[in-house]
Amino acid sequence: MYPRLPLLTICLAIINFCTCANILMITMGGTKSHKIPFWELAKGLIPRGHNVTFISAFLPDFHVTGLEEITPVGLVFYVRNFTNWDLVGARMKGEEPVSPLNMVRYATEACDVLLSDPETQDFLDQRRKFDLLILDGAYPECALGFAHHFNAPFMYINTVGFYTGSLSLAGNPVPYAVTPFLSLAYTDNMNLYQRTANTLMNLAANSLHSVMVKWVLQDMLRKHFGDDIPHIYEMSKNVSFILQNGYPSMTYPRPYLPNVAEIACIHCRKAKPLPEDLEDFIRDSGDAGFIYFSMGSSVKAVNMPVYLRQLLMIVFKSLPQRVLWKYESEDDMPDLPSNVKLGRWLPQQDILGHPKLRAFVTHGGLLSMFETVYHGVPIVTLPVFCDHDSNAAKAELDGYALKLDFETLSAEKLVWGIKKIIHDPKYRREVKNRQYLLMDQKETPLQRAVYWTEYVIRHRGAQHLHSPARHLGVIQYYLIDVAVVILSSLILFWYLFKWTLKIFVKNFVSTEVIDKKNIKID
Repeated sequence: MYPRLPLLTICLAIINFCTCANILMITMGGTKSHKIPFWELAKGLIPRGHNVTFISAFLPDFHVTGLEEITPVGLVFYVRNFTNWDLVGARMKGEEPVSPLNMVRYATEACDVLLSDPETQDFLDQRRKFDLLILDGAYPECALGFAHHFNAPFMYINTVGFYTGSLSLAGNPVPYAVTPFLSLAYTDNMNLYQRTANTLMNLAANSLHSVMVKWVLQDMLRKHFGDDIPHIYEMSKNVSFILQNGYPSMTYPRPYLPNVAEIACIHCRKAKPLPEDLEDFIRDSGDAGFIYFSMGSSVKAVNMPVYLRQLLMIVFKSLPQRVLWKYESEDDMPDLPSNVKLGRWLPQQDILGHPKLRAFVTHGGLLSMFETVYHGVPIVTLPVFCDHDSNAAKAELDGYALKLDFETLSAEKLVWGIKKIIHDPKYRREVKNRQYLLMDQKETPLQRAVYWTEYVIRHRGAQHLHSPARHLGVIQYYLIDVAVVILSSLILFWYLFKWTLKIFVKNFVSTEVIDKKNIKID
């Protein structure tokens, strides 16, 4: 029996070799947070023998063995220039930080820049073979051209958890009555006014998206990939699987089809020891602990208005806690309070997992919200744009966050908010409850994502998971045509009934009356 073991080992090695795949990942997201779930999935796939190539607009921050990263220079500079904005200043004025037209402009211009870049052209000309493409479901339209070019099945990582466009096109039900639009501060419990506004916002966004796709992006893909490329909407309906960046305990329970799996917190991990300089700074805080202030990767603190910076100085100086502040500038602030430490980059998860952390002040980005639940930290949210408002509304509904608005923000309000979540035990109790619900899973989000990725590869696109609902139009899906048939039938039946009754009255009742009159005369 034992002599057969080497042969069995060789067979298993051959099987493992044969199941390894070449995978191409692409994100067109304009902020680095879009890249993080792809990184984590790549780090889960590479040790299993898969070859991963990753195209994005962000240069690698660290080396991942086995990962080939492609960052076309034109796309890198375009995204860097486009996103060098003062989002907070616009929000404080009550303006839309990024208008819908600017979002359309980004989508169309970034696509043209990517596809026109010489590095992208060289990559496409190589005619490499890929077994699977993994695209960013928040903006997959441009990258669908790569799926057509390489003639390979594709799946999404839907990086923006509250974005429903890609889900809807794949046939998933998206009822507006309980699905808040990603930029609105609504929850899944909306009153009549909110449901009306939510429906109108969804319809407007869908109309704008349709115009962008049909009038601009379709011609752009034809220019770069040939006239035979199918329509973008037709290609998007054939998505094999969607890894949804959500989970019921942190986003909302949703009626997903079998080809959707939720992977919120795929990037979350246990805290590691902090660098010595940070640990020394925190150690000196005593029993008061410290507060962490970060606006994430999309909202650069260095671009914020001077007024807000001065306001934050007043707030931080008045607090008994020490403050770690993510601030993207090498310049030292002459008026920086002694209890504040700046950092261009700070290890956020290691900070959130530190036992002396008392509160987290954040913009409400989705990954930050996941991390705060994973590490069990109450938060104050200051939403800025995109999905920040809907993320903050859900966190406040769940009881572990306090939401403040930049339009009405004052030093007194921010101090009150920070002290409220530190000293009111409700916030820490609720975040610990959410943490427990998040952790109570049969597998990690990464294990789930790896399994379904390999499942799609094994079954060559997993067509058997697709729903025919993706091919139905609005009229068919919502049974409007059936309603018209039923209503028309009822109307026809009513008129037939009236006509029959009229004939009956005329021919039988009238005759009977005449006969009675004749009897009386006789």
